[in-house]
Amino acid sequence: MPALRRAARLLSALFLLCVLGVQPAFGDASSLTISDARIKAPVGLATDQDHHLYWTAPSTPDKQTSVFAIGSDGRVLAVLTYPQSTAGVLAVGYDTKTLYVLDRSTTGSTLRLSYLTLSSLVVSGSLPYQVYTFLLPESGQTAAALIVAPHSQFSVVSTSGRVYRAPAKPSLSGSNKLTKVATLSAGVTGGYYDPTRVAVVLRTAEGVLVTDPTSLATRSSLPVGAAADGRGITGSLDGQSYLLGQGTGTTVISVPLSAASPSASASSPASPSPSATPADAVAATPAAKPGPPADLFGNGTRWALAGALVLALLAGLVAAARR
Repeated sequence: MPALRRAARLLSALFLLCVLGVQPAFGDASSLTISDARIKAPVGLATDQDHHLYWTAPSTPDKQTSVFAIGSDGRVLAVLTYPQSTAGVLAVGYDTKTLYVLDRSTTGSTLRLSYLTLSSLVVSGSLPYQVYTFLLPESGQTAAALIVAPHSQFSVVSTSGRVYRAPAKPSLSGSNKLTKVATLSAGVTGGYYDPTRVAVVLRTAEGVLVTDPTSLATRSSLPVGAAADGRGITGSLDGQSYLLGQGTGTTVISVPLSAASPSASASSPASPSPSATPADAVAATPAAKPGPPADLFGNGTRWALAGALVLALLAGLVAAARR
């Protein structure tokens, strides 16, 4: 029955195409490429809606600290420096014309959160800065993400997924002890506070985790794959996607926000948050534009079409065999 064998091969090919169409190819969606020899190992990403640009920093030790302003096309628009030697920048953050840089002290295991107040025009140069000193309550932890919530409520997330919160009003003199408030998924490599959606967004080795800013319970997740060596995550300037830094290279990939899957039930963190994080949005950040329409040929629809196609072709084959 050559005709039946040919039909069976056609059926298998069509079914395979439907199945393969389920998997999204996030890694191929390149949003921008940072091409500057001074940024060999960028770490951290922060969106600056006030000046319509992004911030990143090299993770290499230096006698002074440098932060780079990146345009939406990947070009370096400005380089800000301040006279503080660093063992390596760990993360960057931004909120209302204030740029934050988290790094390790060169003389101890303490964390330093430096901040620079920006004017309406960003140009290259050295700026005055202030610095908070933070002490982690646990040893053996490596900071990977800086969360800058409204009213200067700072949190630090370690690679192990432990979340530490700073005092509501940290002191510029002396050290400020961080308080552990939760333990989330391990493998954290970046994070930021999303004022539009009022959420804490984290990047892990496997994907993106969107959590409630107060309870830190998971709202939604997005598997991205372990192929990308993620070091930093932020929202795009148009508010339509996540931008994921690669760490070892200069390519930043874009993942649509609409691709995130809501959790069936919000998962609770391992340890509760003792104090609520303010949930109001930053006034200087415009609301996101409406997202793109839902994909009419999403995962469930493709499987349904595949199943219907299989049944229809099988019925045809049976009818042909009976003749």
